[in-house]
Amino acid sequence: MHISYLAVSEKRCTIQMTNCNFKCRGCFSNKRHDHCIDITPSRLAKHIPSDKEVMLAGGEPTIDKQGLLSLIHELDRQKLIISTNGYLLDETLLQKLKGITIHIDLKALNTKLHRWYTGKDNTRVLKAVQLLYSNDFDFTVSTVYIPDVVDTEEIERIARFLSGIGDIRYKIIRYIPVGGLSRRPHIREIETSVKIAKKYLSNVSSSMENRSHPKYRKILDPLVLLE
Repeated sequence: MHISYLAVSEKRCTIQMTNCNFKCRGCFSNKRHDHCIDITPSRLAKHIPSDKEVMLAGGEPTIDKQGLLSLIHELDRQKLIISTNGYLLDETLLQKLKGITIHIDLKALNTKLHRWYTGKDNTRVLKAVQLLYSNDFDFTVSTVYIPDVVDTEEIERIARFLSGIGDIRYKIIRYIPVGGLSRRPHIREIETSVKIAKKYLSNVSSSMENRSHPKYRKILDPLVLLE
């Protein structure tokens, strides 16, 4: 497996995968980290505390399906969360991920916008959301609020789309400026988008009220994992 780091906080261990099949214009991932390593799932699992929830993030963790499934085999899937763009989540893979919590990032509902932002069509992502719901997964859909790119109007369209599938948990993430694509959203913009999304869905939150990433965590040097 190709990873950039492993971070440990009080309740969670986060493993950052490096490879990705999207080329998002506003990506703030550490996939370009200078100290990426290749490590076997079994060796990586030895560094993961058994008492903690484990987040597999990226990059995109579903690219290396064999490595992903091997790592899952080493861990307690009841404590696992996979954070994914959903592009590779088909019926076959989902059957192997039963019992695992999924966080799926829907960049945009508008196909043209999604292709411009990620370099990929969103048809497979939208299908993945439907599959997660029909297969009774514990999952959350999230969207990064990017002013003048993916803002309140697009958030509303996404919430309306999700409500057509079911009352899906939806989280709006505050954009962190990268490369001059856009500015940081104002608090009132996030609050407004949450309020509008709640017209369609009962469980809507934002990264401002419900942090996904702990404030205090220890990041282990990848090279230490190989010792």
